[in-house]
Amino acid sequence: MLPMARLRDERGNAIVEFVALAVILLIPCLYLVLSLGSVQGAVFAADVIARDAARIHATEPDPARADARARQMTADVLADHRIDADPDAVVTIRCSHDPCAAPGEDVRAEVRLPVPIPGLGPMLGGDGPVRVGASHMARVDQYRDVSAGAAAGEGR
Repeated sequence: MLPMARLRDERGNAIVEFVALAVILLIPCLYLVLSLGSVQGAVFAADVIARDAARIHATEPDPARADARARQMTADVLADHRIDADPDAVVTIRCSHDPCAAPGEDVRAEVRLPVPIPGLGPMLGGDGPVRVGASHMARVDQYRDVSAGAAAGEGR
């Protein structure tokens, strides 16, 4: 084969083009899919924590026991979803009136979770992790006898 013909020969160039496109396009797309998966997992965790924390506080007449149960549930959900966050700093409970377990009152749980995404935080305009959140409102049963429930709860 003549030297000029050999330079115009395109055999073997397809593999080089494929590798270049894979590095330029496929790897960032794969990173994005995996990052979005971790964010979506954190959204699911936040939703579960908010729903269950509101239900715990709406059904438990003893506020101290409700806090302990909600804290333990939050720690379990965070561990299940492999999220490194302080269970005490994740959930905020707000009640429409004091005491929180008064019949007919609303209990709202708000959850904020940090989701670290390596390398993507500064590109989104932030310094640290992406924050996801959820909230849930539960109503305390209007016909619940709080005094009887508190007395029964002390013996548990």
